[in-house]
Amino acid sequence: MLGEAEVYFANPPQFNDPFDCSPTVRVDVGLAELERLWKHLRLNAVGKERAIAELGDHRYMATQYGKYNDGADGSGYYELSLVRDIDNHVTTYFGGRGVLSLATHWDNALMWSHYADEHRGICIEFDTRDHRCDRLEPVTYSSTRYLLVSDLLAWQVGKSLEAERKINKQFFFAKSPQWKYEKEWRAIAPRHGVDDAPFRISAVYLGCRCDSSVQRAVVRMLADERAAIQFYGVWSKDDGFRLGRYPIDVDEILAMGSRTSAKFAADDFEAE
Repeated sequence: MLGEAEVYFANPPQFNDPFDCSPTVRVDVGLAELERLWKHLRLNAVGKERAIAELGDHRYMATQYGKYNDGADGSGYYELSLVRDIDNHVTTYFGGRGVLSLATHWDNALMWSHYADEHRGICIEFDTRDHRCDRLEPVTYSSTRYLLVSDLLAWQVGKSLEAERKINKQFFFAKSPQWKYEKEWRAIAPRHGVDDAPFRISAVYLGCRCDSSVQRAVVRMLADERAAIQFYGVWSKDDGFRLGRYPIDVDEILAMGSRTSAKFAADDFEAE
């Protein structure tokens, strides 16, 4: 991230929260409109002949519980079969995309504990005023986890840009209220994995447990950018549990040479 100006767009199925970027489809329309969406998706995906065969199979399987369209148990089974296919289509459509997760503030102690090796790591601050992200938005913690069939219809059949934005936001930018402390922002990429950073680095914060060798390595690596990048050490404030920062003297660190082994240093001294 520092030496190569890269970032990592994570693969959502590997998130520690299995419900993140894994919404479910909720039916809020009649059976005819649900079938309309299903037919549109499957016709484009597998062609007319196979779509007709699949629809016939779903209707036939529903007959073990009754008629597929009488509003009773058979209809419920039939509806579930259509919803399952629609859900799989949405998952496949968004599959492969990558998510870059960022925090709003550098001084969140929980973030340091959970994501920076218990304060032994670093925090990289990016300048988002001039970014190269296709989409950069805050996560919503008061939303639901489901996608409405009516919105999917408006997007896929009606070609509504507003509905498309809503579905994208629901898929990638909705999380449980328990995660609210992260105050997360996200950037979405077409593929997951390592990619060029869409931001410029504006500051680097070194954790209160960050080893001095790591501090020296980080500062020296970015020393040529010192006019654009600020370096800070992080410590606790005197008035409680809040974190504070202090500027690091880059010149002082650059003036420090490599440490000589004490065992060899003693030999060299005796030789003199």
